[in-house]
Amino acid sequence: MSGYEAIVAGGGPAGLSVAEAIASRGRSVLVLEQNHEIGSPIRTSGGSFVSEMQALGIPAQFYHPIHRVRFLSPHNSAMFDYDAPELCVMDVRGVFQFLAERAVAAGAHMRLSTAALAPVMDGDAVTGVQTRTSTLSCQVLIDATGYRSSLLKQVKLDPGFRRFGVGAEYDLFAPHCDPSEAILVVGNDAAPSGYGWIFPWGRGRVRVGVGIIHPDSAAKPDLYLDRFLETLPRYGVNMKGAQPLEHHSGLIPSERFASTFAGDGVLAVGDAAGQASSLLGEGIRWAIRAGRMAGEVVAHALSKGEPNRVVPRLALLPFEQQWRKQFGADLRLAHRINQRIARWDDRKWDARTEIVKLLTPAQFAEALKTNLTGAWLWRFLVSHPQALAYAAGL
Repeated sequence: MSGYEAIVAGGGPAGLSVAEAIASRGRSVLVLEQNHEIGSPIRTSGGSFVSEMQALGIPAQFYHPIHRVRFLSPHNSAMFDYDAPELCVMDVRGVFQFLAERAVAAGAHMRLSTAALAPVMDGDAVTGVQTRTSTLSCQVLIDATGYRSSLLKQVKLDPGFRRFGVGAEYDLFAPHCDPSEAILVVGNDAAPSGYGWIFPWGRGRVRVGVGIIHPDSAAKPDLYLDRFLETLPRYGVNMKGAQPLEHHSGLIPSERFASTFAGDGVLAVGDAAGQASSLLGEGIRWAIRAGRMAGEVVAHALSKGEPNRVVPRLALLPFEQQWRKQFGADLRLAHRINQRIARWDDRKWDARTEIVKLLTPAQFAEALKTNLTGAWLWRFLVSHPQALAYAAGL
């Protein structure tokens, strides 16, 4: 057996962020990534927010600012213009590799093309991880394997995810598409129980995708994607000369985050613990925040614990407690809203778009951020009885 104090299974934004936080505090950590490259394959559209990227220290070269957002229902629409951009679309591979560079610079070790297959157990405690070629020991194993939560399930801490956002998109070179505008499209023609998107991310590149909630709808995103692409001229999107360069697909839990994600010698983070917003199926910035928060807790536990002894669940519980305190209310409300809107038909979407049109551009951005318990929202609801009546039914 070859040992590290912490081993992270998964080189996505959660795993890389937790590794950086642990290594920067002087603890030994290894990241196992099953794919041959950090950031590949891409499984996300990369939509996010400029203020969030700045707060997380992501350089501006890795995200493309958006100056206008259009929200389109079958027979209605709302438009929001931003002099100072609030929304952005990430260079996903670039962001992931930037996070990997930060982790390595902090002292983390990386192994690519190495899958974490199973936890090594001593009774109910995790003491390491098994790969195809070796057994690695550690004091804490961190499951950052994404929606599969493969290690957490094997230690009988199944997060219980049964509802997922399932997405498919093309990344196109579209030289005539407006690079300043992002579009969200709802309705059964575009994406039953979900939405479609047109997200430019710079250099003539545009991501066009469809996401659908399963099992709310049994529709397959890929079957809707080509049809959605063909309808883009209807929305005023100039796709002249556009051709796909990549095809992406992915899943994200569309649930409340797991009730528990810590055990003796094991901790889950990011999508493995359901730490994304199910409002729009947006997870990268949440994963980074979760990883940094978890890394601080793990590093502290290692510094206070006995050398070569498994970190007990009690020492890892502060991560669960901090996550619930800081983000629990917003994420629970996002899930309730998502459950409700996934059942809307075209008529309901058209009617609710009238409420969306009442939002200011800043308020629309705050809503998309899942800032759903902020003072801005309560002021908005009180001043708009129609919206308040809708909110009362959530």
